[in-house]
Amino acid sequence: MRHPTRQSIDKFNSLLGLNEEPGMQDWEIECSDPKRIDEFIDAYIHNTTSDDERYTLMALILGSFEEYHGTNPPDQSIWPKVRKLLLKHQSIHQDLINYYACPESKNEEEIFPITNQIRELIQ
Repeated sequence: MRHPTRQSIDKFNSLLGLNEEPGMQDWEIECSDPKRIDEFIDAYIHNTTSDDERYTLMALILGSFEEYHGTNPPDQSIWPKVRKLLLKHQSIHQDLINYYACPESKNEEEIFPITNQIRELIQ
C-alpha cells in the first residue's frame, strides 16, 4: 500500500499552512479540513509535480471529503471535481480508491460516508 511521503507532506504543510503536530500518525486525516476541500483541489491541479505529491494531496482531499460527508449533507459540486481527478490519475490513486471502496464490507455501518461514491467510480 502506498502512503503519503514526508517530502510531499512538508511541501503541502508549507504551501497550505497546515499545522502538523509531533506524534501525528495519519497526516491526511489529522490535517483534513472539510471547509478547505476546494483549496486542496486547486493545489492538486496547480501545485503537484510528481506522483508522490498527487497521492499525498489526494489522501488529504479524500480525508477531508469523507469528514465532510460524515457531518453534512452531500455537496453536489465537490464530488465531480474529486471524481475527475481520481479518474485522471487512477493508477496513482488505486490504493486510496480500494481503501475507501471497502470491497469486503457489505454492512452500511462498516463503510465510510463516501464509500458508495467511490464504488460507483470503479463500476
